[in-house]
Amino acid sequence: MKRLTTRIAGLACAGAALLSACTGVRTAADMKPSYLAMETHSGRILYAANPNERRPIGMLANIATAVVTIDWVNSGNVSMETMLTVPVSACRWPATNLLKLQPGDRISLRDALHSAIMWDDSACAATLAHACGSSLSTMDPNGAFVAQMNQMAQTIGMNATRFKGNNGAIISLASTRDLALLGMYAIEKPQFKGISSKKSHTATITKAYGQTRQVLITNSNRLLAYANVDGVRAARSKSAGCCLIATSTRSSVKLTNPRTGQPSTYGQRLLVVVAGMPTSQERYSTATNLLKDGWSAWEKWQRSDDFSNHSQFIILPH
Repeated sequence: MKRLTTRIAGLACAGAALLSACTGVRTAADMKPSYLAMETHSGRILYAANPNERRPIGMLANIATAVVTIDWVNSGNVSMETMLTVPVSACRWPATNLLKLQPGDRISLRDALHSAIMWDDSACAATLAHACGSSLSTMDPNGAFVAQMNQMAQTIGMNATRFKGNNGAIISLASTRDLALLGMYAIEKPQFKGISSKKSHTATITKAYGQTRQVLITNSNRLLAYANVDGVRAARSKSAGCCLIATSTRSSVKLTNPRTGQPSTYGQRLLVVVAGMPTSQERYSTATNLLKDGWSAWEKWQRSDDFSNHSQFIILPH
């Protein structure tokens, strides 16, 4: 068993090295893991390691796909029950086409969002991007959508981020600090929060000739089993390793507003980002420890109420 495990590990490293050589992008195997823990309402960073290093983010990019889609839904008053037709381009990545969609299949916007957020599903993310992008450009829906992803990233301060495609099967780069901003932005949206906190959902796919089938989607974020954990997303890929953004809440507290210097009542939300872990178990154990120790560090900082070092804060623009 030990020899087999060693051989598998060696093959995984060789595969990651080949991917790095072919793409010219450093992968998780070439980099140290990165993590960050913060309280989102104050913006206080509690723990961080390599938070500013740009790295592949794998299927965490689907968070950006989802929030850009949700912004489109809200601004255009688009129904979540709108039926989307799966384009040929959405089926380019069979390994991450988790609903086994075929070109011409139809799926509701709601169900596609669930699979893109709860699973490492590239086909649903690409279908969402095609539908949204088509409202922006009939000539290049994908290009228009990716431009919106990068515009969103710039608007919320994700300065180290460059989205290269509309889903996580295409390697995009960001820092852990930027992923914290993305997680903060996503969890503020009720539709995203509602989906990312669900443990399961049943999606319905309608074939071009009318036959339907149903698929049970089980959320890949195992931390949802813990009390007060309500999102955001787990992801895993060759380029990015094992990654996770998770949030946990507590009741409100009165603190100084860092913008005004005046007392304000805040909700308490701890957000942790873990990126580039070599195994799923290490991802979850690191995140669990950050949640536990993060609340202790947050309680200690509250007693000091010190906003003097601005580098210790991440503030989401409004």
